[in-house]
Formats: sequence, C-alpha cells, structure tokens
Amino acid sequence: MKRIARGALACALVIGAAGAHAEFRAGLGTEYFSWVEDTSPEVRETGGLLVAALEFNQPRADGLLFGYRGRLYAGSVMYEGSELFPPRRPVTGTTEYAGTSQEVQGRYRFLVGDLRPLDLVAGAGVDLWQRKLSAVQKEDFVIGYARLGLELEPDRRGWIAGGGLKFPFYTWEDAHLDEIGFGSNPVLRPGKAVSPYAHLGYRFDGPFAILVYVDTFRFTRSRAERVTHATQGVVDVLQPASTRVNVGFRVVFHFD
Repeated sequence: MKRIARGALACALVIGAAGAHAEFRAGLGTEYFSWVEDTSPEVRETGGLLVAALEFNQPRADGLLFGYRGRLYAGSVMYEGSELFPPRRPVTGTTEYAGTSQEVQGRYRFLVGDLRPLDLVAGAGVDLWQRKLSAVQKEDFVIGYARLGLELEPDRRGWIAGGGLKFPFYTWEDAHLDEIGFGSNPVLRPGKAVSPYAHLGYRFDGPFAILVYVDTFRFTRSRAERVTHATQGVVDVLQPASTRVNVGFRVVFHFD
C-alpha cells in the first residue's frame, strides 16, 4: 500500500504540472467508515479514517471541461464478526485500512440562477485498498467504478452541493488464502451494484471551504471458489454481499 500511495502522489503531481492554470483544491479531514458483510453472524467494521484529497477543474465558465479527484485514506476500525472456520464463534478486534482513489472526470458546465455553475459529471476511477484483519489475514481490493451526477460548483462564496450514482464496473479481490493454510489463492470477484453519493458544503470569502459528504459502494456476493485447506479440507470461499459507507468532513483550501 505504500507503493500505491507513492504512485498516487506521483500521478497527482504530474497532472498538476500539466494543468498549471487549473482550479486546484486540497483538503484534509476525517471519515466515519462502515463495512458490513451479509453473513451470520454479521460482520461489521466501524471507525474513523484520516483522509487527504487533491482536486482540480479546468477553469471554464461553461461548456465541456476536465476534472480530477484524488484521495488517500488510512485508519484502524473496530471489527465485530466471527471466526473464519466453524463453529464461527463471535469475535471482536481491530481492522487496519489503507487505500487510495484516483478519478478523472468529464464535466459539462451550465450557468443557472445568479450565474452559479452547475456541472453534469461523468467520471471513471479506481479505488484500491487493503483490509488487514490480523498479522496473517489480509485482503486487497481493486475496484474500477463509474460516476454520474450533478454538482454545484461556485466560483467564489456560496454553497457547494452534489449527488448522483456510482457503479463498480470492475472488481478484484486477493484474499491471500495461500497465506492462511489454503492450497491455492483464486481471485474473488465481488458482484456489482449501483450505490449513491452526495456532498454539501460552503465556500467562504477567501480560499477556505468546508464539506460534508457520503460516499458508498455496494457489492453483491461473489461466485464461490472451491479450495482445499490444510485442516478444514475442501471448502467453498467467497466474498459475501457487502456495503461500504464513508461519511466525511473535510476542510478545503482553494488555489485560484
């Protein structure tokens, strides 16, 4: 995940150098994170993450423009679930998360009301994260997703708002099964489902703004993969239907 973070930072710097006249924003904040798996007993992870973000838009009053959104996040959250193997007794613990999302956007800008810009947003991105449940058990996710929504983007003081839908068109999960006693490590493919996102904020006079937001992913159950474990014999492994929710607060600095 350190290599992922370095790569994301390098990507952001290259894009920034290429768009020296773009409208830049940098933000720092926290998120309340929730990951829920549809199992019995239910697996639930909740807690706080630290987040850093870098964004920019092409500075156009209207028409078609290009945008970029980048984000790094990490933290430890509370795990409530069960043991991996029968009798699957309830357990609690801590899960560590680290990841990044990188997204490019095409935006079509309209002027409405008192000439506040309203953007129709179509984006495509990748979200990569590692979910470390213990010293020996971890999962790596790569999710390619599309976004479609409407966003209000004031040039100066005013409200910031937006919302729409996300769809994970590509899913990949490495559960590192061969590191916990399995004879093979097949890739798991969580199923795809539409989920919403929304944000609301306010830009003050000067460079600062505040933002609250909700971002989500929904996955249906993956196909079961039959593998052999050293002590459990032949078993079917899968990623249960899962929902990820990030509720965040961010302080944003504009470089206009």
